[in-house]
Amino acid sequence: MSVELHHRAVVADTHNDLLMAVTARPPRQWASFFRERWLPQLHEGGVNVQALPVFIDDQYRPEGALRQTLRMIECAHTLAEGNPDAVRLCLDGAQIDQALGEGRIALVLALESAPGLDASVELLPTLHRLGVRVAS
Repeated sequence: MSVELHHRAVVADTHNDLLMAVTARPPRQWASFFRERWLPQLHEGGVNVQALPVFIDDQYRPEGALRQTLRMIECAHTLAEGNPDAVRLCLDGAQIDQALGEGRIALVLALESAPGLDASVELLPTLHRLGVRVAS
């Protein structure tokens, strides 16, 4: 019963550090590394919606935090564009529904603690324009 329910349900993983792992590679490898390393794990786990937390490691704080934030956002766009049959970077619920209906994994960009912004909340609309939809 639980396996059947798992396969019928929409499974959302709201925390996965895959962007940190992918951005550790050279940019030209981002899409292929995601496809070869992470996509099989997401499929095996039955994940339909994957939050992509933008978490900034201490080594980038404080001076490089904004640069690394933007780099991770660019990585999310690159891996989605490089794997269009498997995933879609979604900006709203309708796009999530469409991705799921097409059998793709819906990706949602999320900020985790946002050290790249610090107190500059006026930059939140900029990150929204870049596709970020969740902040914690």
